[in-house]
Amino acid sequence: MTSLKKQTVNGIKWLVGLSFISRIISLGTTIVLARILNPATFGLFSLAFIAIDTLGLFKSMGFDSALIRRKDDVEKAANTAFFIIPVLGVSIYLILAISAPVIGKFLNNQEVVGVVRALGVIFIISCFGNVPRALLEKSMQFKNISKIEISTGIIYSITAIILAISGVGIWSLVFAYVLKTFCQNIMFWVFSKWHPRLEFDRKIAFEMFHFGKFLFLGGVVWFLKMNLDNLLVGKLLGVAALGLYAIAFNLANFARDYFGGKVQRVIFPAYSKLQGNLDDLKRASFKVFKHVSLIALPFGVGLIFLAEELLSFVYGQKWIGAISVLKILAVAGVFNSLSSGLGGVFLACGKPKIVFWITAMQVTIFLIFIVPMAKLFGINGVGIVVGASSFIAFIVSLSFQMKILNFGLKQVYLNLKPALISSLIMALSLILIKNFIMPYNLLISLRFLILFSFAIAVYVYSLHRIERNFIIEMKKLVLSQ
Repeated sequence: MTSLKKQTVNGIKWLVGLSFISRIISLGTTIVLARILNPATFGLFSLAFIAIDTLGLFKSMGFDSALIRRKDDVEKAANTAFFIIPVLGVSIYLILAISAPVIGKFLNNQEVVGVVRALGVIFIISCFGNVPRALLEKSMQFKNISKIEISTGIIYSITAIILAISGVGIWSLVFAYVLKTFCQNIMFWVFSKWHPRLEFDRKIAFEMFHFGKFLFLGGVVWFLKMNLDNLLVGKLLGVAALGLYAIAFNLANFARDYFGGKVQRVIFPAYSKLQGNLDDLKRASFKVFKHVSLIALPFGVGLIFLAEELLSFVYGQKWIGAISVLKILAVAGVFNSLSSGLGGVFLACGKPKIVFWITAMQVTIFLIFIVPMAKLFGINGVGIVVGASSFIAFIVSLSFQMKILNFGLKQVYLNLKPALISSLIMALSLILIKNFIMPYNLLISLRFLILFSFAIAVYVYSLHRIERNFIIEMKKLVLSQ
C-alpha cells in the first residue's frame, strides 16, 4: 500500500471511526435533551445558529483551505494566515453583538438576541485555532483530530445534560457549545505543536485570498443552502415547526455529516497530492464514491421505511409530527452524501468555481420555491424543495466530474451497483415483514429493534453475496495498520 493511500485510509478510519462513536454519543445526548426540552427550545437554538452561521462565513475567508492545498512556503503562509484570521474573528463578534437586536427583529423573535450574543463568543475562540487545525488536516493527522472531536463531544454532552436537568433551558445548549469550542481549539494548539512567528508576506496573502475567494463565495451560497430552509421555516411556520424540521434534517443528513463529510475532509488533502495525475485521481474518486454509496443508500432507505418507529422509540411521541418530512429529507440525504466526494475533486483540480455555481443553483431553487411550497404544504413542502435541489445538484456535479476525469455513466452504475441492489432487497424485505408478518400493535421499542436488526442483516448478507471481493478488500483496509 502506497504511503499516500496508507495516510488516506488511516485518516478515514480514524476520522470516520471515532467520529461515528462521537456521533453516537451526540445522538444519545440529543435523545436525552429532546425528552427534557421541548421542540420550541430546539427551534430557538437552530434560529440563533442561522445568525451565527451567517457571520461565520467571514471567519477565515478561505485562508485555511488555501493553506491545506499549498505546496510551498507553508510555514510562511501559516504565519501570514494567522495575522489575518484572528482580526476577522474579533471583528465578526463585534458586528454580531451590535446587530443582535436587528437580527431578533428580522427573525420575529426577541428571545434570540441574548442567545446570539452568547454564542458569538465562539468566533473569538475559534479564530485563534483555525491555522493549527488546518495544519493538522494538511499533514493528515486525522487520528489526533478524531481524538479532539470525540473528547470535546463528550464534554458538550455531559455539560448540556447536567444543565438541562438543572432547568436552565436553552442556556444548557449555549454554554455547552461555547465550552466545547474552547476546549477544541486549545487541543488544536496542543496537537499541532505549531508556534507562530511575526511574519507576513503580502504576495502569499494575495495568492491565498485569490484561491480562497471562491471558497468564500461558495461558503456564502452554501450557508444559504444550509440555512435558508431553517430561516423560512422559523419565520413562516414558527419555532415549534422549526424544531421538528431540524430534528428530521439532522437525522436525514447523518450519513453525509458523519461519514461523507468526514471522508471529504480526508480526501481533499489526499486529492491535492494527486492533482497532476488524472488517472490516479479518477481511480481514487471511484473508490470514494463506491464506499460512500455503501453507507448512504441503505441509510436513506432505512430512514424512509423506519421513520415512524425511529422517531417514536428514540425521541418520543411529541416528535411524531416529523415523520413525513423525515421520509422526504431522507432522499435528499442520499444525494447529499453521494455528492460529498465530488467537491474534493473540483478543489484539487483548481476549479472551486464549479462548487460555487452548483451551490448557487441550489440557493436559486430555494429562493424560488420554498416560500410557496411552505405556505401550501408546511414543512413537508420545504422538504420537497430541498430533496429536488439535492438531486439536481448531484446530477450536475457528477456531469462535471465525468467531463474532468473522462468517464461515462457505465462506470458510475458499476460503482453504485452493489449498494443499489442490496438496498433494494432490504427495502422489499422491510415492506414484506412490516405489512404481512409483524403485528402492528407490537411494543414500539421491540418493533423498532427487530426491524432495525432485520434491515442490517438483510443488507449485509445481500452485499456479501453481490460483492464478496469488495467486502474482503474493505475488511483488509479496515484491519490494516
